[in-house]
Amino acid sequence: MQIKFIFDIASPNAYLSHKVIPDFEKKYDVKFDYFVCLLGGIFKLSNNKPPMVANAEIPLKYNYFGQEITRFAKFHQLTNFKMNPHFPINTLNIQRGALAAQERGNFAEYVDCIAKGMWEEEKNFNDIEILKNYLLQNKIDGEEILEQAATPEIKQKLIDNTSKAYEMGAFGVPTFFVGKEMFFGKEAFREMPDFL
Repeated sequence: MQIKFIFDIASPNAYLSHKVIPDFEKKYDVKFDYFVCLLGGIFKLSNNKPPMVANAEIPLKYNYFGQEITRFAKFHQLTNFKMNPHFPINTLNIQRGALAAQERGNFAEYVDCIAKGMWEEEKNFNDIEILKNYLLQNKIDGEEILEQAATPEIKQKLIDNTSKAYEMGAFGVPTFFVGKEMFFGKEAFREMPDFL
């Protein structure tokens, strides 16, 4: 069985989900299909706002999100997770790169690399040179991927995927679909087994 994962690495919760997926796949004999989109585009289409903006004037709720992320990371022993000091990072180039990597057949390596750089090593991927060099340091041809990422075809695919994710019902990331059943948030890993 396949679970569709509406994915943008911009979200720390997408990173945390990405890290627990391998064990979930083994345990439940499922496969996650990463559907690459742009979280900012989903927010715009759905008239949603990032939690840090939506809850900026509700300190108790804002602080709770940090506690909840820490608790999830601790429970799943994700000890390398760090909140990126450059957050929020504009992931437009990263997500276009992810689509290019899907076409090139090295998507898993690309996503692992970006996830590590952004959410473990606190890299500032707002800077495309830092992004390109980090990929190169990790044996991924950042030059070629980012070149392909700038093509009209890839740009349009990201727009189309983002629109499709919204049409399916997504208003944020991470969102998962088990068949037609939609789940939002990393807490879905506790609920999805009942629908497999």
